Amino acid sequence: MSLLRQARLKSGLSIEKAAKNLSISAGYLSQIENGRRNVGTETAIKISRYYNLKIEDIFLASRYAVREVEETA
Repeated sequence: MSLLRQARLKSGLSIEKAAKNLSISAGYLSQIENGRRNVGTETAIKISRYYNLKIEDIFLASRYAVREVEETA
């Protein structure tokens, strides 16, 4: 499970509510959470601030590679 999805669920938010609060569509947020969409700088900053997470922990490519290896191990 992605760090973004974990943060959203920990906050008790549905994807629709989080997306509305971030002023993006639920579909777009879902794609971001699943690593299927690239994120612009402005949106990345907005999301990291919203979830109170470091931007580099969420959006660096190496972060996703490490997570995927840990999940399959």
